[in-house]
Amino acid sequence: MRSILLATAALLCASPALAQTQPQTDPFPLNSVTDRVHAGPQGEGLRASTQALQQTLTELQQLQLETKQAHWNVSGTLFYPLHELLQEHYEGVAKYADEVAERLQGIGVSSDGRANTIIRTSRIPEFPGGFVDDAQVIQWFAQYYRVTSDEIAQGIKATNDTDPTTSNLLQEVQHAIDKYQWQMRAMIQSTPTDSNTGADLNGGRPLAPTGRPSAPVQ
Repeated sequence: MRSILLATAALLCASPALAQTQPQTDPFPLNSVTDRVHAGPQGEGLRASTQALQQTLTELQQLQLETKQAHWNVSGTLFYPLHELLQEHYEGVAKYADEVAERLQGIGVSSDGRANTIIRTSRIPEFPGGFVDDAQVIQWFAQYYRVTSDEIAQGIKATNDTDPTTSNLLQEVQHAIDKYQWQMRAMIQSTPTDSNTGADLNGGRPLAPTGRPSAPVQ
């Protein structure tokens, strides 16, 4: 039994690409499986849940760092509403990061929240340093909240059949991230009476559109 668990743990540790560059004793991420009886999926289902939860945890931790960085340094006309909104987002992201980490523990797997794991495995880039214009803050978060949502969606699909509890949790997280993305996007959302290009916040230069092209709902 123990040998099976250890073998499963080795499968969960890291992607092949990372394993080639990191010592086998300390990969990034590192998710160990308990040797005690535990709830949740087994075998390939456990692997899918671990990967989905760990990647979500990593991105949420990255967003925690970047929302605080932006919260402190946003500058411009919308400083105060963005300062307040980013604090709300930080608290929400932190709450869900904790729930995702605890779900990993619930299925018998350790959570990897190390700084090196975030640096090496997050798909969200570092937020710019220094004072950052309000228009750029809006554009950055509108883009990378969408990236995060798309990643979580993959985890929802991967766990839907073998671990519906994890899939449901990830749906809750995606719902929150999509709300945060909307709250940023709404500040530069075009309407029939105002194109809202962001030029009024960006030195007269329209913001480049990000994300998927819009299309009317039929």
